[in-house]
Amino acid sequence: SIGRPTRLRPHALRCRAGGGASAACLGLLLASLLAGCGSSAPPPQRGKVAVSVVTLKSEPVNLTRELPGRTSPFLVAEVRPQVGGIVKQRMFREGTSVEAGQPLYQLDDATYRADVQSARAAVARAEAAALSAQLTARRIGELARIDAVSAQDNENAIATQRQAEADVDVAKAALEVSLVVLGHARIVAPITGRIGKSAVTQGALVTANQPAPLATIQQLDPIFVDLTLASSELLHLRKELQAGTLTSGRDLPVTILLEDGSPHSQSGKFAFADLSVDPATGSFLVRIEVPNPGNLLLPGMYVRAEISMGQRAD
Repeated sequence: SIGRPTRLRPHALRCRAGGGASAACLGLLLASLLAGCGSSAPPPQRGKVAVSVVTLKSEPVNLTRELPGRTSPFLVAEVRPQVGGIVKQRMFREGTSVEAGQPLYQLDDATYRADVQSARAAVARAEAAALSAQLTARRIGELARIDAVSAQDNENAIATQRQAEADVDVAKAALEVSLVVLGHARIVAPITGRIGKSAVTQGALVTANQPAPLATIQQLDPIFVDLTLASSELLHLRKELQAGTLTSGRDLPVTILLEDGSPHSQSGKFAFADLSVDPATGSFLVRIEVPNPGNLLLPGMYVRAEISMGQRAD
């Protein structure tokens, strides 16, 4: 009745052969038949599978390159004396910010002040001589008009007057030089930035244009990041730019990664690329300008920069 043969188990066959079918043997036989007639269980139903759907579209893609580099200050000025003398006073605190024109050192300027006074006296004497020559030339000119003196005397008086006026200009120029020298006795900051350690103290003797600087001032905001790029990459990039498969990415922002791997809060921009390749390394310099509020980046730090090598359209 179930449509397929039923296989009897051995104990069921023994019950049939023994005759005298007892109730126990009959029950065992019925259980064997029912076990053989059972149908297979239906397969378990599978649940819904989650899938991701992505819509593809064309867009410009920036090709980036991560390069190592070192930071360098935006401006550097080494403070050196332009006149000699004894350092009378240091007028700044080391490690602080200074403004352009701020006094840094005061040298003993007694000799230079005396030179200024002497130059002023020379100017006054030259002006007095010029006034005397002017009056003499005027009188002789009046006498020349009535033929009281010769024309040569008149010409000599005029020449003497002009020479005296030229002497006044020379004396004034000498006074200006003395004032400049006196001004150099007070050494001021040439740029705005942070000043480092002072190489001299009060009482030290300094000389004009000495090789060792008194201090160094560095402007750190913005700051430069100097990267090195292989010349082979530059050649490949230029070929793609000429072929039109790549557009320039020089105007795209540059991400600066700090030594701990975290990104700098400010993005940089391309400043310039060096014109020559280092023959020892086969690379050239690429400079990035980065805003540096708070002077988080210090000169000489190792950083990495993600620069755009170009942009592919579509």
